[in-house]
Amino acid sequence: MDSVRQRGRRRVLGALACSVVAVLGSVVSTPVTTAAPGAAAATRCGPLDVAFVLDDTGSMGGTIANIKTGINSIVSDVVAASGGDYQLGLVTFKDDITVVNDLAPGNAGPVTNYVTNVLAAGGGGAEPEASDEAVNTVVNRLPALGRPQAGNFSGVWRSNATKFVVLVTDARPGGFDDTYTAGTDDVNAATRATEALGAGIKISAVYVPTSAAYTPTITPIMQNYATTTGGTYVQAQPDGTGTATAIQRFLSDCRQTDVFMHDQASDTGVEPNPSGSVWSSPDIKVCPTAADCPGSQPVVGSTSYVHVKLHNPGPYGSGPGLGTLKVYYTAQGGAAVWNAATGGDWTAIGQQSLSVPAGATVVKIPWVNVPGPGHFCLLARWVSATDPMTFAEVSNTVLNAKNNNNIAWRNVDSIRVKPGQVGTAPFTVGNGTLERIKTDLVFTSPAKPFIGAGTLVVDLGPRLFERWKQGGGQGVGVKQVGETSLLVADPRQSRISGLLVGPGERFETKLLFTGEQRGEFVQHVAQFDETGDIGGVEFQVVVE
Repeated sequence: MDSVRQRGRRRVLGALACSVVAVLGSVVSTPVTTAAPGAAAATRCGPLDVAFVLDDTGSMGGTIANIKTGINSIVSDVVAASGGDYQLGLVTFKDDITVVNDLAPGNAGPVTNYVTNVLAAGGGGAEPEASDEAVNTVVNRLPALGRPQAGNFSGVWRSNATKFVVLVTDARPGGFDDTYTAGTDDVNAATRATEALGAGIKISAVYVPTSAAYTPTITPIMQNYATTTGGTYVQAQPDGTGTATAIQRFLSDCRQTDVFMHDQASDTGVEPNPSGSVWSSPDIKVCPTAADCPGSQPVVGSTSYVHVKLHNPGPYGSGPGLGTLKVYYTAQGGAAVWNAATGGDWTAIGQQSLSVPAGATVVKIPWVNVPGPGHFCLLARWVSATDPMTFAEVSNTVLNAKNNNNIAWRNVDSIRVKPGQVGTAPFTVGNGTLERIKTDLVFTSPAKPFIGAGTLVVDLGPRLFERWKQGGGQGVGVKQVGETSLLVADPRQSRISGLLVGPGERFETKLLFTGEQRGEFVQHVAQFDETGDIGGVEFQVVVE
């Protein structure tokens, strides 16, 4: 079965995905036999990132032998199912951890060679083992420094890949102290599962009951890894029989869900979004409490709530979506830079993990101690093991939102003034590239224009004004009215052209709205470079 979906790139259609035995959050507790392996090799799943986390202590001899027998088929299935777009990682553990292979593109050879020719069961001392910390290493990409760990795990889990951790052990989790303490080590394991969910990583676990005495303790811990992250739990035979088959079946589970947010009211979830600006999502708003509201500016110093509406299903999947909604803010303006490791220009507000049923679900994330000055862009990202980004995220926030329907950007500001009064708002002009750019500020209105019913002046500030002059001092529909200020005169489209901005620079301009006629108006201000729209703000101006 080779079901492929067109979502800007090819991905597996959710209803016809390559699931063999697993369903979302399923738990299989019956022993596995040596039935025929799954059909992953016949299915294109899209990019795959897989980390194997294996207990190689002396009691795992039968299991290691079973994995050795099946490793060629396991890895071949991953290569075929991903269309050759894959990364593998291999970590082994006893009471310490060894990073054998970090995540790296196309590394089937080294992983297969190690398992076939080097991997062996031995040592480990007494049970328990450091399974929880081994999962910690791969989920959180931890270095060896300061840990009983050989080698760094620093490879990048790709945002557009379906991400798996395969955990195989016969022991309780014991951290690094070779002691299992109820209320500590089981909680540590549960924390690792929650972190994996937040990273969009699915953990599937094989428990090998070499000693039945520990089964009542180990089973719920291993099941929790699976149920928390949307993976699968399997209990193999005491001699390890069925482990390789279970792993093949885990990795064949490429079913797709599709939770999405609108970029604009007309957005249908199609990727890439064929419409224009993607920075005015109607599915994100700020309210003073958890109760619904029309949307408002956050009050500096308060606890506000970011309300985000998630829709399920979109055009590319079906079924409940298990994942984590993450919300961020930055100064309002253009060219906001995204960085997967640091957030870039975006600062995290909070996150919530949940299962999203069919229909619309509103998630309310508290924003504690809102910082000044109170004018912000908001970004929402849905991170899910069954709904990865179709396009790998890049530094350009506009491209990320345009290409992926599980990213939404809202940059809407409300300005209220009385006739004759002036309302002000900031607009940040930035450059997220590694080169100096010439950038433009463009002023348009998709509805009732403010210009003409009032006046709009842009104060570039001394430094950016000088850069504008260096770039030629060009513009359309604007005229200089102050030392560093320009009047926006044309309500259809005005443009300040040729602003020179260096790599990583950000300049805050000031917009001055002077009300004249009473009414409600819409003013768009957007930053453009040679690639097009790189971010803007919708100003909803009320003259009352």
